[in-house]
Amino acid sequence: MLHAHALCREYGVKIALAGAAEGGEIDAAPVLMVEAGAAWASLAQAGASGTLWRADAGCSIARVQALGVAGVQGADPALNVAQWLASAACARWHTGQVGQSGIERVQIMLGDGTIEVLGPFGADAVTPLRSLTVQKMVPRLFELAGSAEAILCAQTAHWPARFRLDALMPSGGEVNLAWLMAGHGGSLAWVQAVWFRTTPPRSLDNQPCGQAEDPRIVAQAQELDRQLKACFDPLGVFPSIPPPKGLESAS
Repeated sequence: MLHAHALCREYGVKIALAGAAEGGEIDAAPVLMVEAGAAWASLAQAGASGTLWRADAGCSIARVQALGVAGVQGADPALNVAQWLASAACARWHTGQVGQSGIERVQIMLGDGTIEVLGPFGADAVTPLRSLTVQKMVPRLFELAGSAEAILCAQTAHWPARFRLDALMPSGGEVNLAWLMAGHGGSLAWVQAVWFRTTPPRSLDNQPCGQAEDPRIVAQAQELDRQLKACFDPLGVFPSIPPPKGLESAS
């Protein structure tokens, strides 16, 4: 994958996750479609607690469902972990409650080739950020989370932008950078693995929430998506995705 990434950057070819195409730039530019297949399908317990499991990108969601992870129970069992994480269905949680997904950590490759593990962020975090790229990115992410656009979006029951910046504004518990990848559409990074918690998440509402369509916040939501995309993938290695249904244009 690293070799493919280097070639794609050299020749101006985008990298897209097979099975996650949603339009956008898929049909408008040279694209290498990569399948997260059987070679990337390991599932293993992580740590001694018995409640944390590491699933590679190609692991089927059916296997994760068998562990009892509540957040994936309604998902299509035929999807693999990477496809599920990229799908809009993965992000249908109330604002500030992406933790209901059961996602604990995510290992990603960014557009510049940096490999990093995103997870709980704060004084009690057990997985410190190792790359200078992401360390420099984090202040910008928190700046976006404190912007007027983000504050307006956070007032809705369902986070209206596609990218879940509300991962930095949880309604309870700690900030988790991994939740930024929920529903990312393959547009922010290449996902290598996801760690899932089998214990029930701490939140007030564990039911998925339908997409809100409020024309007052369309422009703000789209601007947040644009800026978050630029933060994660300034080189444009991964294809852009269209806005959520109902947010195609401001009116």
